[in-house]
Amino acid sequence: ILLVPEVCQLTGLSAQESTNTRAPLFRELASITHSSPTDKVATLHEFAQTINQSPITQRWGLNVETSLLQLTGGNIDNEEQIITNSNKFDIKKGSFDNMTRTRFVLSSAAIGDSCHIVCHSRDLPLALTMVEQTFARAAGIDIVFRRENIVTVENERAEAFIAAGSSINSKAILFILPNDKADRYHAIKKRFCVEQPKITQVVLAKTLKNKNGIASKITKILMQIDAKAGGQLWTIKIPMEKVMFVGIDTYHDTLSRGRSVGGFVASMNQNLTRYYSRVFWHDNPGEEVFSGLQPIMKDTLMEYRRLNNDNYPERIVIFRDGVGYGQMALVRELEIEAIKRAMSELQLHQETQLVFTVVTKRINTRFFAKHGTSYRNPFQGTVVSNAITKSDHAFDFYLVSQSVSQGTVSPTHYTVLEWKTNLRPEHLQKIAFRLCHMYFNWTGIISVPAPCQYAHKLAFLVGQSLHMEPAPALRHYLYYL
Repeated sequence: ILLVPEVCQLTGLSAQESTNTRAPLFRELASITHSSPTDKVATLHEFAQTINQSPITQRWGLNVETSLLQLTGGNIDNEEQIITNSNKFDIKKGSFDNMTRTRFVLSSAAIGDSCHIVCHSRDLPLALTMVEQTFARAAGIDIVFRRENIVTVENERAEAFIAAGSSINSKAILFILPNDKADRYHAIKKRFCVEQPKITQVVLAKTLKNKNGIASKITKILMQIDAKAGGQLWTIKIPMEKVMFVGIDTYHDTLSRGRSVGGFVASMNQNLTRYYSRVFWHDNPGEEVFSGLQPIMKDTLMEYRRLNNDNYPERIVIFRDGVGYGQMALVRELEIEAIKRAMSELQLHQETQLVFTVVTKRINTRFFAKHGTSYRNPFQGTVVSNAITKSDHAFDFYLVSQSVSQGTVSPTHYTVLEWKTNLRPEHLQKIAFRLCHMYFNWTGIISVPAPCQYAHKLAFLVGQSLHMEPAPALRHYLYYL
């Protein structure tokens, strides 16, 4: 495609505009992009009327329905609570951020003072702030930054930060970087995720320079380091034993055109706080379906057995993200069959229950709850499994897992391709909703089950920064958060 520069105009926001969220421009944009449910319904109605009144559509005999489709949905009761070390927190509010003000961590990774900070010499005051705040904001996390564990460098090149980090013998390293230069970040991650495996956390200097909410920022940094190192921050009760939840997602490798990387993450314990991850590759451009899942699945099942008293899981529940509707048949043919072959190799095919669900979050479907003469967003936990669902698969449903204060909430579509289980559909709906509470990088509910989001983060890190297999020593850690 060739474009004539003289007739082109730049669109979007500059870097300065996009970071100034308090500017009037942002408020004007929000009034359009985050319209309320009532305004959204009015806009859709007006749009349909405009189409119907067009001379062209009238000549064609085309008429668009102006009223919304009426349907009945269910709601998953939030009878369970987030379980922490110190308390149980209500999940009906959609956020459990207030628990970070207590000593909430179920089980810390016990890093202690084996944690160093690497920063530029001019950012030393920021590192000292981390040292000071850690003692007051530990939230039950066993991480202690000490003054003598700060290492400074004199230039901003990636080599300087990598050399400093490579010389440190500690369980975790926090890098405070002067700016968001991508090459430096990629180089650091590649060194410590592939060549010299170590838990690392990267934070920008400007994040710590802004003192607004500094205590909360430092708490979140400590939480992320602890989760990466094997800490168990919180859990939620799912009343099933000997079950393995799996998330699969894909990302295009930015270095090799036509190559995709797949992230595979599986739960290893009852509390859904321990995971095992693998990476696999795909070289067919334009396709998101992988045929090489058999050895990955076999290895994961054997690892589950090793960690669970020589027992394989009795149920395997897989959530597959990153697949278009047109590729469902290919997923059945290649991925599900590869998983079944892995189970057969271990003589599990007849006794182990298998559920395979495709998760689609980028959809245009929206739901509105009637509230008198106006509309509001449906409550979190709302499920729709009729009227607009399809019949060419085992079954499917829509789940609204989040609540939003602005705009209209987006549902997630779940399409079940394999249903070899004694569970009922409503059980899967509850499982999916509760797993949306288990993503350790966010003290709230996310739009997809946590294993899916972990798989996405893994595939993104490898496809964006590493471009090769991460070190096997990190497979039991959430290093990709």
